[in-house]
Order: sequence, then C-alpha cells, then structure tokens
Amino acid sequence: MTPSLMNILKDNTLTGDNYVTWKRKIGLLLQSEKHKFVLTTPKPPAPNNESSIMCRDEYEQWKTSDDMAKCYIMATISDVLQQQHEGMESAADIMMSLEEMFAMKSRTTKREAVTAFMNLRMKLGQAVKDHMMKVIAHLNIAELHGADVGKK
Repeated sequence: MTPSLMNILKDNTLTGDNYVTWKRKIGLLLQSEKHKFVLTTPKPPAPNNESSIMCRDEYEQWKTSDDMAKCYIMATISDVLQQQHEGMESAADIMMSLEEMFAMKSRTTKREAVTAFMNLRMKLGQAVKDHMMKVIAHLNIAELHGADVGKK
C-alpha cells in the first residue's frame, strides 16, 4: 500500500458527521486496491469437491478481496462502530449498515444543497465570473452529497 493510501486510512476515520466524505474516500481506496467489486458482486457459492478450478479461484479471489475490504473499512471507522460491525459477514453488509445509520442525514444535506442551487440567482451588478463560481460550488456540494449532477 502506498503512503498516500496509508494517509487516507489514518486521516479519515468515520465518526458520523463525515459519512459522505468517508464513503467517497473508502471507495477510492478500495478501487485503487482492486477490492471494490465485493461491494456490488454477490458472494460466489462455496466450492465443493466437484467444483472446477475456475470456480474455486473465483471464490478465493472474492473471499480474499472481501476480507481486505472489511479490514480497510473497519480500520477507518470509530471504535464504537467497529464494535457494532465486527461480527458482520461481508464488507457489503458493513457498508449497507453504515448507509442505513448515516444516509438520512446525507439525504437531508443533499436536499438542502439542491435547494440552495435551485434558489441561486445572479444579483444585479454581480460579475458573471463570481456568479458562476457560486453555481459551481453549489453543484459540487450537491454532487458530494449524492445528487446526480449533469447525468442523463
């Protein structure tokens, strides 16, 4: 793991208020380490004596990546959250639980950010550049909180 990834782990502990930022950064970390697929890919069936080598390899790869993803997630959440989630079976289960715990606040923040953008008006005599900087800032905040900005 590179030093910059170590800094992401060290500097971004999930405490609740920083859920949106933490989720984005843990996603980047898992993607860079090639473990993010376990959050969206169901666990393959456990191999048995009759399973092909390919099935066994697929299961082992998924299991290894899931274990690594769980370690990264658990290392970046507070001690209280670690205790609540240490018995969970997969990284996807942990992420789903955290989403349920903290997403409501995120939805409210997203709605407020989108409303602020929608109500933004250019003031008489205001420079276009200054207005556009405010527009971009509001869009960035809305996107950070999960709004689909600029997507069709």
